Amino acid sequence: MSRASRKSSSSKPASSYSAANDAFILSICTSNVSFRFVKNEFFKKFVRILDPNYKLISPDAIRRKLIENVGDYKRKIKVELRDMIKCFVSLDGWDGKNENSSIYAVYLYFLDSNFERKKILLGLRQLEKKGTANNIGDLTLEMLKEYDVDISKVIGGLTDAGSNIKSFLEKNDLFHVHCLAHSLALILKNASEMPSIARVLTKVNRLASHLSRSKSDRTTFRERSIALKLEGRIPLPFCVTRWGGCCLLAKSYLAHYQSISSLSNFQCYLLDASEKKTLENFVEYTNPYIESIAQAETDSSFASSLLVQYASLHHFISAQDQRNHLVHCLSIETLERYTKYLENDVCLFATYADPRYAYMTNVLNTLKWEAVEEMVELYCESFRAPSCQPATTPPPPKKMKLAESNFLRFVEAQTESVNSGSTKKEIVEYESLIQSARPPIQSCPLNFWLTHSTRFPKLSILASHFLSIPLSSAQVERLFSRCGELMSSSRRNRLKSITVNDMLLNAALGQMSLQEKKEDEDSSVSESGDDSEEESDSSADDSNGQTAPPSDSNGQAGSTVTIIDATN
Repeated sequence: MSRASRKSSSSKPASSYSAANDAFILSICTSNVSFRFVKNEFFKKFVRILDPNYKLISPDAIRRKLIENVGDYKRKIKVELRDMIKCFVSLDGWDGKNENSSIYAVYLYFLDSNFERKKILLGLRQLEKKGTANNIGDLTLEMLKEYDVDISKVIGGLTDAGSNIKSFLEKNDLFHVHCLAHSLALILKNASEMPSIARVLTKVNRLASHLSRSKSDRTTFRERSIALKLEGRIPLPFCVTRWGGCCLLAKSYLAHYQSISSLSNFQCYLLDASEKKTLENFVEYTNPYIESIAQAETDSSFASSLLVQYASLHHFISAQDQRNHLVHCLSIETLERYTKYLENDVCLFATYADPRYAYMTNVLNTLKWEAVEEMVELYCESFRAPSCQPATTPPPPKKMKLAESNFLRFVEAQTESVNSGSTKKEIVEYESLIQSARPPIQSCPLNFWLTHSTRFPKLSILASHFLSIPLSSAQVERLFSRCGELMSSSRRNRLKSITVNDMLLNAALGQMSLQEKKEDEDSSVSESGDDSEEESDSSADDSNGQTAPPSDSNGQAGSTVTIIDATN
């Protein structure tokens, strides 16, 4: 190497090497590469060729950096959580290849004093024991404790229908909300298993599997669809965990049916007239459910629209011909789950606290808004003071005589009666305001409460408790999609549990930061069907991949996400 080139290399700032180390550590966390890969002689030679002045980080230094990143993240989050009053958790688990090993992820949702929604990742944690309610509870409480969050601040959890997680919430007297996307996916799954539907979907899956396996046929198929100006994703398999994947595949099959019929070697994947009609009906009747799932997966969704989503689906499917077996199945399933949600206090509180939907007709089915008002009044009367700020603890009262104690109890009872009247007054004024000037459906409900919190002090506390909750646990599913490979690798079996946990959190933070930067750069770019990478469809969408629900890049005002970049 010449003297000039050596001088150029040696003059490189130390910060660039630090950034390189951070990026290299994240590549280790998000792959199956061992820490000891840095000892590989050919890799060391490769690095020396690129920059002879760069010194590879050692395996021990990698571990120390992981611990340092986790410590920095926790300290920053603790500061942000210091003034949190109440929160909701989103909790879900992912089973790895090992029978008694799984990953659990916990997100925290709350509203700050300015009615901005905060979403904070507490971490991904390996559970080496069986996923019982007690073990999940111990793991969750341990994670909350690490961030100085007392369980008394947790109102409830947003999860799937897992009995173990529900049992943990019930044991701790916490509310449970079933993820809307998962709930609707179960309806679609049951509908897809009807014999007449299942037979047709078997043929559709046969085509998708063939396209996934054969690169040449996939290229031919894609080129024909482009020539025919057919838009949308070609029929490739979805991950089995993708919500409503069977309906999405059926939709893409029909969208590219002309390509199937025009290619001689695809004739065996065609449907007869009766089968095609069955599939068209399936797509037609399930499309509103797919639309609701897509809305639930967005980061800007609110659980306050859950009942409204089900009300709209119930209205849609009830208007169809009930003699159709598919319609009848969807009607029964929809009404059953809709009714369960109407019995969920969180759903009722959240809907009432959202000025876009409160007092809206046909949302509560047979339930009356007067009944919800009674529940709201009882909940609001549990507040000690009409303020979200924690009151200072007064000195202990002096010991009183019995007569004085009876007198004070009488006065206190009358004061509580006045307070009850004030809550009723807020409810009456709230209804009057909503009925006369309801905010637009596209608006953010948090803006309403930021403006009217002083006018409705107790109802604003209700809103601060229940308007932080999203519609689904899609964010957790995305993390499993990006970090699941770490737990699937047999190379990680010898790592200590604490090291695995540090790697999982670093991987999650790195991937989330990378995703945010990518969304900022490509926010105006939609899927264009670029064919430069022939493997792109199969690697991203086949059944072996960990396809995640799509992220939302168009968050509403009043909703923010806290992500600490572990690379900085």
